[in-house]
Amino acid sequence: MPEEYGSGTLSILRRNGIAVVSLNQFMRIFARSQLWIFLPLYLLDIRHVPYIEIGFVIFAMAISSLPLTLMAGKIIDRRGARAVIIASNILLTTLFFILTALIFLKSSLILIYLILVLSEPLMSIIGASDNVIVSNNTSSFERNSAFSITRILQNVGFSLGPTVGGLLAGFGYTYIFLITSIFSIGELVVYMIFLKKDRFNSGTGDSKGEKLKLDSFSSFRNMPFLIVTLLISLTYLILGQWGSTLTFFWKGFDHMSDFQVGLLYSVNGIVVTVAQLPINRILRRFGDIFKINLGYLVYVMSFALLPFFTGFMFLVIDTILISIGENINSPSINTVVSKISPPDKRGQYFTSFQVMTGVTMPIAPVLGTVLLTLYSSDLGRIWYPITILGSIFFVLSIHFWRKINMAEHNN
Repeated sequence: MPEEYGSGTLSILRRNGIAVVSLNQFMRIFARSQLWIFLPLYLLDIRHVPYIEIGFVIFAMAISSLPLTLMAGKIIDRRGARAVIIASNILLTTLFFILTALIFLKSSLILIYLILVLSEPLMSIIGASDNVIVSNNTSSFERNSAFSITRILQNVGFSLGPTVGGLLAGFGYTYIFLITSIFSIGELVVYMIFLKKDRFNSGTGDSKGEKLKLDSFSSFRNMPFLIVTLLISLTYLILGQWGSTLTFFWKGFDHMSDFQVGLLYSVNGIVVTVAQLPINRILRRFGDIFKINLGYLVYVMSFALLPFFTGFMFLVIDTILISIGENINSPSINTVVSKISPPDKRGQYFTSFQVMTGVTMPIAPVLGTVLLTLYSSDLGRIWYPITILGSIFFVLSIHFWRKINMAEHNN
């Protein structure tokens, strides 16, 4: 058995950077999964915001993160991921507590939207910094397993968070926002106390910041990176329906309660936690690009089934299928970006990837909420155009995937 799938997995987890990132991603996803799932329902059920407006709020949140996230990549490479992640967490924790107070006081929606928009860039920067820490603490061979390990810990949190959130929603949505704020403090403490100084810091930029010019955008001149990012961006238009669109569909078409919605998302977390390493073993002989496309097809098939079956047990089965697609797809995406990235510019490459996919990802909830509005009398019909569009993207992308000659950096 290769080291990657045997004792080497525990060896990777014991490394300081991997252990800290994994623990914090567990806490982060436990808390923020509740926010992610129940924020749209709070806006819909309590504040009576239309579908389409919620879609545009999510769009504005994602778009707002693009400029700052792109510039943060250079700062991560020059100052180190640890310093950036701690500063970002301090600001984000403050915003979460303000958001909780606004929800409790039933303040103006404009103020709530403003805090959400301000928080999104910080969440993106923290995510990119985590990916840099994982990359810097692993070899090219170990990286897929390392990203799988962090995803397993994420999904242990995701298997618990939505169920807890569904219970808390019965008492009041304010408690969900409060938990997110408290756990954000926990993340900050772990980063400050336990995360050691960055193992890799190129220090290529001088103290005067002279190189914060076109070199900050050198990732866009790397053609394999550019092609991979554009192709993945297209898939996110479909994968992004796993979120607010699916939540609204479960509520409106299948008439699921908040607690049942939470349970379904918990099923996703459990499946990813239990099945991630076995799926890695089964598919270990296949390349990352193959796995990205296979996972995408499983997603599309799972969405295509939704109009034809109803009931909680079917939704559990369908959620399991979606989760398997996620297990196949997600670790390979981060692995490909990491392999394409020069070791001294990983911050730039991961943030550039987030920015480029961030142009298309926000369109997904807008597309979903537009379809929900158009087909409000028969919500099942929203999955027909999504399936057709997803299939077209796959067929058109095959030619470009074959042309990618991905250079791997073995450190």
